[in-house]
Amino acid sequence: MSTDPQNPYATPVSDPIPETSPILGTQLATLGERFTGAFIDGLVGLGVAVVIWGGLFAVGTIHAFADIGQLGLLYSIVIGLIGFAAFVAINWKFLNATGQTIGKRVAKTRIATLTGEKPQINDLILKRYALFQLIPLIPVVGGLFSLVNILFVFRKDRRCIHDLVAGTQVIKVTL
Repeated sequence: MSTDPQNPYATPVSDPIPETSPILGTQLATLGERFTGAFIDGLVGLGVAVVIWGGLFAVGTIHAFADIGQLGLLYSIVIGLIGFAAFVAINWKFLNATGQTIGKRVAKTRIATLTGEKPQINDLILKRYALFQLIPLIPVVGGLFSLVNILFVFRKDRRCIHDLVAGTQVIKVTL
């Protein structure tokens, strides 16, 4: 942070957030690009959830939308595992080839290691996604942790907790 040496009462001016990642020649994804990718992935996930809920309704496990909140921990875990398996199946090709989900592909961003490489698929699936799909299932604490994870995107390096754990960052795709 710097101030005007001639005017000690001037408003402090902070250094701007760097637009480049530690990797030479790459740019960090903007907050808008990260939001766009996450929003589109969320829409894909919503489609999967509707299919899962429809299946539960068809087999008689639930009788109304309100019953979803009454399913209990075991059902929540099973539904979470089915949803996660669907997420992996839908995004496997892109994650394995380019480090992108469908949402990141549309937003023209990708997941990269801190050296700019495409992360190993096992690191993406286990460290970046699976762990952070399980944590929200923990009552109260899981939801709070998920919120903090997302809010980390406002840090200078724009890396969420899931990025820190997986050793990744989200960068712009250069065409």
